Amino acid sequence: MNIALLALSVPICIADMTSFVIPNIYNKILFYCALTYLALVGIGQLRQVAVSLVILILLHLIGTGMGDLKLLAIILLTHSFNAAEYIAFVFIVALVHIAVMTAFHRAIPSKIALAPSIFIGLGTYLATR
Repeated sequence: MNIALLALSVPICIADMTSFVIPNIYNKILFYCALTYLALVGIGQLRQVAVSLVILILLHLIGTGMGDLKLLAIILLTHSFNAAEYIAFVFIVALVHIAVMTAFHRAIPSKIALAPSIFIGLGTYLATR
């Protein structure tokens, strides 16, 4: 599953940074890879799935984009790690992204592309785990 995420990370990040939208075709490809992976490995502990679902609902309520939520859902379902820690990594990277954008443009951005933060957060979390 990590190979599929790595292969699609660059086109997803480019699409998200240019138009602030993650095209559904990338999410569909990852979804089919995730279905195959889950059929072979299994879904994991029900508690982790429930915590991931609650986190995704909270992110939806605060206004996170649906493409980002789909990407996070695929990652959280296919990896057996602590969802709260991973989301914390993603938000730390997103805060750094906001700080860099603020430094360059001298204004706080109203929205950011979250896909680079998701993938960098995933790489950082997997490297430190």
